[in-house]
Amino acid sequence: MSWPAPLPLEAGERIPLGPHAAVYLDPQGHDRPQDLLADTDTRFRPLGTHAFNLGMRPGVLWVAFGLDRGAAPGDRILNLDNPLFEHVTLFTQGPEGHWQEAGRNPSVGPSGRLQPAWRHSFRIAAAGEDASRHLLRIDSGQALRFYAEIQTPAGHRAQSNRFWLAQGFYHGMILALALYNLFLLFTLRDTSYAWYIAFVLSTAAYFLFQRGLHLEFLPGMPIQTTHQLMFTALTLMSVFALQFSRRFLITRRRDPALDRLLRLLLPVPLLGLALSLWAGPAAGVLSFSLAGLAAIVLILTAAARALWLHRFTPAAYLLGAWSVLILGMVVFIAAALGWLPNNTLTYYGAQVGSALDTVLLSLALADRIRALRAEREALARRGDQLERITLMDELTGLFNRRHLERRLPEMVAEARRRGDPLSVLLIDADDFKRINDTHGHPVGDQVLIRLGQALADSVRRGDTLCRYGGEEFVALLPGADARTAEEVARRMLRAVSRTPTPLQPQEPPQTVSIGLATLEPDDTPNDLFLRADKALYEAKQSGKNRVRGGSRAPGVRS
Repeated sequence: MSWPAPLPLEAGERIPLGPHAAVYLDPQGHDRPQDLLADTDTRFRPLGTHAFNLGMRPGVLWVAFGLDRGAAPGDRILNLDNPLFEHVTLFTQGPEGHWQEAGRNPSVGPSGRLQPAWRHSFRIAAAGEDASRHLLRIDSGQALRFYAEIQTPAGHRAQSNRFWLAQGFYHGMILALALYNLFLLFTLRDTSYAWYIAFVLSTAAYFLFQRGLHLEFLPGMPIQTTHQLMFTALTLMSVFALQFSRRFLITRRRDPALDRLLRLLLPVPLLGLALSLWAGPAAGVLSFSLAGLAAIVLILTAAARALWLHRFTPAAYLLGAWSVLILGMVVFIAAALGWLPNNTLTYYGAQVGSALDTVLLSLALADRIRALRAEREALARRGDQLERITLMDELTGLFNRRHLERRLPEMVAEARRRGDPLSVLLIDADDFKRINDTHGHPVGDQVLIRLGQALADSVRRGDTLCRYGGEEFVALLPGADARTAEEVARRMLRAVSRTPTPLQPQEPPQTVSIGLATLEPDDTPNDLFLRADKALYEAKQSGKNRVRGGSRAPGVRS
């Protein structure tokens, strides 16, 4: 074979391998370099790109490259960024043409210390020759996409530190958002927060396994176990995303048809997990890609319907969040299938998308709480308005009999608790039947409206004036003894007699008669009211346009 030109090591501390490598996808799956090179069908071709991406193809990938030490002697490290390959071996050709397996380079853990080798990172020892030849063998059911560099030890440490800094930032942000929303869950008791926390933690778990971070602490774990942990996290992530969206958008009540579709999709990720166990990682990736696409399409549809049909504005955040995530996933999957080049954007696109997604979902939850609270407040205001309407007299704008029957017992109880006096005035328009019979009900209504206004202007702040029915009114005077109540009643007599009516000057001023009762120690609300009614009867019988007291103690007379 024609060996690729040696890579000049003096080019820097981190040199991409791709532009200096040739690749061959071996359908026979040779185990040893000598057997591979002896096969007449072996055809290496230049890669021509910085990163390797051959998609999901059967066979063993061989990568040939050489190193030109020149003026840069010393050990070098070959580092691959994909930790999910099952079998990776580096072979180095010795001085006599024999191929030897290179040792792995111990990984640099989060503490900065060397740990047992598990990453696909190999140490290439310094040799006497100016150039050396190497063959990298990759046998994996995963997509053949990775980025490889020839690094100095210092460059390897710098790259590792940057990797851990980025992953630490991502997982720290996820943990902070989870803790914050856990506090909101206990505060607001809204299960949307529980589904959100479960979703973001399962997402973080997926990327923890997908990036191989757990292997820093469990370096002996088989890669197949990592695959299943990754697919399990992906299953939970899908289920929690569906449940979160259903709860967030309240689809069970607002969009039952779509809610049924979302519920039907819930077991599909479990089928993907089973398929990955049975048919391997490639089948799992394909299954989860299709199921995830279907889930995202349904969720986006539900969010769009909630926004445009139900005017549920927090759904806009949900649309943005899932759109960012699906964009990252599409880019990542397309690169995994070999449709897009492998680079920083396509390799980390899904993780960046998930970071933005979790932030936007947290904002969506905050906006949802605001929107639901505004809805509840609006409903409460409408309820208050409806209740006020049911308690108001439509003609005069005063409280009605229903309100009186509610407030009188409350005022009696409050007066007994505080030891304060309480008085009731029962007011009746004099000769009102004659007005209706002579001038008609519209004129009578005008008289009642003006009469109600005059009475309302006469009571004190804190008093309650109600239209009891017909031409009768009731005033509840908390804190008023008999003398104070009489002063209010006389003020009412004067105000009414001075109020012009539609009948003047043809007829004399309108007058009222008032019965007064003050709460006694053993009175019930009904007793108090009946005594006021009896006093009103006395006022009517004694000539009208006057006040009479209705207590068993000496009453008020005029």
